[in-house]
Amino acid sequence: MAATSPQKDAMDVLQAWVDDYNERSGAAIALDSGGEAGGAQLRLKYAPSEDTIAIVHLVAVLQDGRPAIHVNRFEGPTAETSVQAGLWASEQLGRRAR
Repeated sequence: MAATSPQKDAMDVLQAWVDDYNERSGAAIALDSGGEAGGAQLRLKYAPSEDTIAIVHLVAVLQDGRPAIHVNRFEGPTAETSVQAGLWASEQLGRRAR
């Protein structure tokens, strides 16, 4: 059996939780998840309508030398909202100037 990374294992657990939530809730709008290799980001998303997406984006960071999680919610047109969430996460991770 091939070894997996802790981040891959964590994303698999998250996806299993999301799948179980969707099945149990019978929600009309399914919840979906996404992340990034390395485990610094997690996105929970759903599409309330065909052209709209809502994302709760969590980013793990060091803040004043201590671990922290920054959370932000985005909602709007699919493409624009995805870009906005990605830019925010990059800023939190120090990849873009504020």
